[in-house]
Amino acid sequence: MKQANATRTPLAEMLRLLADGGIHSTAELARRLEVGEGLLAAMVDDLSRRGYLAAVDQSCGAACDGCGIRAACAAPGATPTAPRLLALTERGRRVAGLG
Repeated sequence: MKQANATRTPLAEMLRLLADGGIHSTAELARRLEVGEGLLAAMVDDLSRRGYLAAVDQSCGAACDGCGIRAACAAPGATPTAPRLLALTERGRRVAGLG
């Protein structure tokens, strides 16, 4: 992986990418981290288990009407194949250098 800081681990790099904001697909994150999607899924599970990522409450109700990711959301009523939404926790933001 190409890194400016050779001590940065793939997990730390993933937290940094997520901290930069925006919406990231699994394929995009895997490409940017130069890992396979299977390894990325394991990384997400590890970061979630360690308290750096958490599932987003997807019961937003009427707030979904103006949401830019409404079509890809896994909120109630969405398609069963919709992706799960995750966000950095406070702990994840601290490790990523945001807190």
